[in-house]
Amino acid sequence: MSNNLSRANKKLNQGKLAEAYKLLSRALKKDPSDTRAQYLLGDCLIRQDRIEEAINHLKKATSGGNTEPCIFFLCGVALQKVGQFLDAKKSYDLAERSGCTENLMYYMIGSYHANISKDFTNAEIYFARTITNNPNAYVAYVALSKLYNDQGRYEEAIQTLDYCLTHDYETVEVYVNLGLALSHQGRQEEALACCKKSVEMAPENAIAKQNYLTQLLFSIDDETVIYPEIQKITKSLNAHSKIKYDGKINCQADRKIKLGFVSADFREHAISHYFLPILRNLNRDKFSVYLYYNNTIHDQMTDSFNALSDTWCNCILLKDKQLENKIRSDNIDILIDLSNNTAGNRLTAFLNKPAPMQVSLMGLPMSTGLDCMDYAVRDQYTAEKCHLNEYSSEKILPIENSAFFDPLIDLPPISAPPCIKNGYITFGSFNGLRKIDKNLMGVWAKLLHSLPGSMIKLMTDDYMNSFMKDYLYGIFAQFDVEKSRLILQPRLPIEEFLASHNEVDIALDAYPCHGESTSYHSLLMGLPLVSRTGRSCTSNASNRILSAINRQHWVANDFDEYIDIALSLAHDVDSLISNRKNLRTEIENSSLMDFKRITENIESALMSGWRTLCENQNQG
Repeated sequence: MSNNLSRANKKLNQGKLAEAYKLLSRALKKDPSDTRAQYLLGDCLIRQDRIEEAINHLKKATSGGNTEPCIFFLCGVALQKVGQFLDAKKSYDLAERSGCTENLMYYMIGSYHANISKDFTNAEIYFARTITNNPNAYVAYVALSKLYNDQGRYEEAIQTLDYCLTHDYETVEVYVNLGLALSHQGRQEEALACCKKSVEMAPENAIAKQNYLTQLLFSIDDETVIYPEIQKITKSLNAHSKIKYDGKINCQADRKIKLGFVSADFREHAISHYFLPILRNLNRDKFSVYLYYNNTIHDQMTDSFNALSDTWCNCILLKDKQLENKIRSDNIDILIDLSNNTAGNRLTAFLNKPAPMQVSLMGLPMSTGLDCMDYAVRDQYTAEKCHLNEYSSEKILPIENSAFFDPLIDLPPISAPPCIKNGYITFGSFNGLRKIDKNLMGVWAKLLHSLPGSMIKLMTDDYMNSFMKDYLYGIFAQFDVEKSRLILQPRLPIEEFLASHNEVDIALDAYPCHGESTSYHSLLMGLPLVSRTGRSCTSNASNRILSAINRQHWVANDFDEYIDIALSLAHDVDSLISNRKNLRTEIENSSLMDFKRITENIESALMSGWRTLCENQNQG
């Protein structure tokens, strides 16, 4: 290697990319056929996120003969970054077959399988190979912990991350992944501490911020506490965002309004139960629909969304500026976020105000905290009770009776309450442990003590891990509840999950973050649902649902009342039988499944905001 290339390689390894680029450009000017210089320049450009240029130089490097095997691996990295996933996989395979043994290659192949192909078995193999080659490759441990989280293997994730921490390897990714794993074990206080630590370590890390905000909903029941935290997290974003649209708004009457919906969840996801019925019922004489999909996953549900759109755009590979330009060129009137601060959101593409009116509709039940968002469509009762006009960066567009749900599948038959055959009451929680903590388990333990012989069935994340079961048994043992009174159930396919409701007499809601889809499923399977209201949007979700079917008397104001309601239901077997027979029909005939009405309410709310916008422009 020439002196210039040696110096360039050294600068590259030091992260001095601008200096490396100059040296490599100079070397290629002298000898354009130097494949080593082409290779190093390709590497330099990848690190600068100049991917198209990198691919051009790497292709030249591979066409010169006597190609170094690891050039193919670098080609794979570049191709993966521009979304050419099949070609990326071919390049990785070629690099490995050609004899490349760089540890970074094994790590990147593992990452490809973990994040693109979703081949978790091969991902684990390649991450393990990375670690075998270099036991100090802590970045591979962190990647492995994310892989475990993605598979629901939370205890293994925690053990892997503990290894990093005991070896003084602390990064934002370590605490992000640890917080997620702890949350799924029901250890909400520890999870919140980890999430907070990750934000303190890297205040601008998007994933750290979104995980912290999400964890707040599982840990805190007070909008007066939650909203100031949102404001802290979004302060730096608001410093660079636009409040006004820098263009002329087309307020022409009687024209179609262009609605743009942005989400990472136009796929098999909980959002389908809520957005598909709206999409199917939108008035296409008044609105045209543009869907911006920020994900690589494509399934049958994706096809359903696509078929219902007027224009479809997969925007996962578009940078924020490119997405903004696309939205502007589409002349979107009302741009609607469906993710809030959940995984895959594109809220940063809203910052420069690419549409005249920007709205938060779904995702987390909290303010986005962004000044660029004009409105949030929210349930009127919840907005008033939680003072959302005060604790929200958006103006509230209230809609009445906003609760609705489409199960999207044929529901299984309902059997008689199991207490008739068992001779005892079985309570059940169908929420994952992420919505449950030790305090709530203590309430359930008190309920079991109040009704001798009763049992409780719990959905258990990481079911195959014996530590997880022992952990749950141990918590209830602290409240003097024997393990024989706990029935632990793993996560099941939807048909089996719904059928398992026939093994429970009374459903118990989570707190402070109520179930939503799980609540609808329990009610549709004929189970009464005991809930507790609070001071946040998440602790008022079940109020809306139960009020729609005149069962608001199942909502408690505190845990003593929660237990009283559960006991009252347990002592009234005739009522349990009646609910089993009638609840599903009542729901199907209620506002919960009047999708045309709820869609009209949302349309009306959006047009109210649009008219205000146009009036302000005319006055201006």
